[in-house]
Amino acid sequence: MTKKKKEDRIAGKLFRTRVGMCSISLLLDVRHPDGGAEYPLCICFSINRKRIYHSLGEHYSHEELTKMMSATGQGEHRGLVETNFERKQRLSNTFSTYVTMVEELHQTGILTLERIKTILTGRNKSNSFVEEWENTIEEMIHDGKAGTADSYKSAYRCFVSLSGFTRFEGFAISKEIVDRWVAAMKDKGISVTTQAIYLRSCRVIVNRCIEKGFIMQRNYMFGRGKTKVSIPIGNSRKDKYLNVDQMTELFYHWKNRDLNLPLFLEGKPDNPSYSVKTDKARELVYLSLGMFLMQYLSNGCNLVDLAMLRYNQHYYDSNARILQFVRHKTHNKAHEGAGMEVIIPIIEPVKEILDAYAAKPQPNTLVFPFLLGDALKEDEVKQRNKIKQEGKNIADRMKKVAESLGWTQSPTGTWCRHSFATNLNIAGVPMEYISEAMGHSIGNTGMITKRYMAFPIEQCFKYNRLLIKMETEESLAASKREELLKKLDRFSDEDLKEALISLTKKELERLMSNS
Repeated sequence: MTKKKKEDRIAGKLFRTRVGMCSISLLLDVRHPDGGAEYPLCICFSINRKRIYHSLGEHYSHEELTKMMSATGQGEHRGLVETNFERKQRLSNTFSTYVTMVEELHQTGILTLERIKTILTGRNKSNSFVEEWENTIEEMIHDGKAGTADSYKSAYRCFVSLSGFTRFEGFAISKEIVDRWVAAMKDKGISVTTQAIYLRSCRVIVNRCIEKGFIMQRNYMFGRGKTKVSIPIGNSRKDKYLNVDQMTELFYHWKNRDLNLPLFLEGKPDNPSYSVKTDKARELVYLSLGMFLMQYLSNGCNLVDLAMLRYNQHYYDSNARILQFVRHKTHNKAHEGAGMEVIIPIIEPVKEILDAYAAKPQPNTLVFPFLLGDALKEDEVKQRNKIKQEGKNIADRMKKVAESLGWTQSPTGTWCRHSFATNLNIAGVPMEYISEAMGHSIGNTGMITKRYMAFPIEQCFKYNRLLIKMETEESLAASKREELLKKLDRFSDEDLKEALISLTKKELERLMSNS
């Protein structure tokens, strides 16, 4: 027998190896005798002479362990009772699992006993899964991502209130806990779309914990199959859009100020739901309708981007023909050339809305400063809250607009993006233009400039003019002529004779006055 094997027997070690600075052994924990000659079987992790022991739930004596170490399988009776060799093989597989765990930790960062302990127990002295979620939200706020931070905060609050998981459980997050959370969300009637948003937030936090070595990759719970948590696909929004005819109708109602928005009369029992309390309130409805149309005509941009829209150098270089911005949602990626830039051709309807509501052009000033108001001087969180309130105002007022027109739909600002994409797609516009116009990522570094080579500004104007059916003087004349003929069809012969005599008299009077 070699000196090394003899030392192992004395120390009660069955297996041992080293990963980096960490020594790993499967041994008897002689510190805690089990009321006799037996000791707990443990995995011992040692770094710089400091150790932690992880019990495997089994107890053996030194004699039993020695027999396992010497077992070769030869001459042992194989029956219902596990033989020493079979036990040795089973424990060898168990030991290999822990060694692999440490190897994975070693690959993802500095190997410490605290990290090993966190993986073994799910507990950490200074952090937890819940705190990691909180830290992520704080980082987002610090990085100017208040909107994303709000979404993650909502998901965090839902998780804490419904899952039963607490910070005292450390990183012991599992599929069972997430499944419990999902079941609670369903019981609360939370929509599938919201569930998907919340679960994606949770998935990001899990991935962060894996990167930091707090959760093992093998314990990742999201994916497909019965053993994973599947993130549901949100409800389709294919019906959440207005077609070109509807958008055109809204534009001309805005332009002509001819919506049926009666004043609310006190004491009148049958005031329509779309009545307004004052003339000023009526004008605010038209203002919100104008901003709704502007979002649609600005390539389906969201209200944050509209509020942050500025008269930048692109506006002046194009001789006031275009507006340009980088999508706020992805502004941190813009330096990578990920295609987040949006070019807005100032087609005729856009110009009319600008003439009605935009501030006087000044270099690098906001186009619609009233959307932010006093919040412009505040931090991004307060700015975001102001814009959220404006979004709610638009939704409430667009509901009045829809009801006044007899529509069953209640469009909100979020419909503008889908309407832009859907209407141009129906019109046969290339999908590449639609994607780039909306600021979708096109992937490769330096690809932002491709839009100018692929789609000259005149082409952008041509495509965006398909969003509204503009009436030319000729079409207006034809429309009025058709309207007049429809009215004449309802006249009797006597009415037509009187109308003709009246027109003749007026024509004679005009000729006499000109002579």
